[in-house]
Amino acid sequence: MIEGSLSRRYAKALFELALEEHREEEIGQEIDWFVTAYTTSSLPTVLNNPAFPPGSRKNIVVEVSRGLQLSPLVVHFLSLLLERDRLTYLPSIASRYRLLLDEKKGRVEARVLAPVPLEVAMLEGLREALSRVSGKEVVLKEESDPGLVGGLVIQLEGKVYDGSVRAQLDKMKERVERGY
Repeated sequence: MIEGSLSRRYAKALFELALEEHREEEIGQEIDWFVTAYTTSSLPTVLNNPAFPPGSRKNIVVEVSRGLQLSPLVVHFLSLLLERDRLTYLPSIASRYRLLLDEKKGRVEARVLAPVPLEVAMLEGLREALSRVSGKEVVLKEESDPGLVGGLVIQLEGKVYDGSVRAQLDKMKERVERGY
């Protein structure tokens, strides 16, 4: 509960600052770069360890930011999170930021689950169909699940469209059991 509230508040503040600079896409990308560096290394262990002096931890954030060529706004934001012991919330903040950015740009994220990777033409057709359904630009994330017998499972705007063979068989089984 607290994490969601904090993440939302920090993401909104950063987003508003990025809007003032007309750099919301770039700032979002920079935050994503830092999140990747942060979550795929030992940075959380060092940056969240109070045994290290705050000045040393801040220097590490600045040096990593310099290496990633992050803007001063992002460096200041990350330093603020570090000073307030909120850096552990960064992945959640980045996720909330992306939601705000997608909302502003009229985009929505959809997830498609298929038994095998889909062809580019099929993905594009699916993206266009989902755009018509949602009325927004769709950013499609594809995942493969070999355990899926056939068909697709799509998540869009909090709804799940299950067109898998397994779901259809379950529905038939239910109808047969009810005598339809």
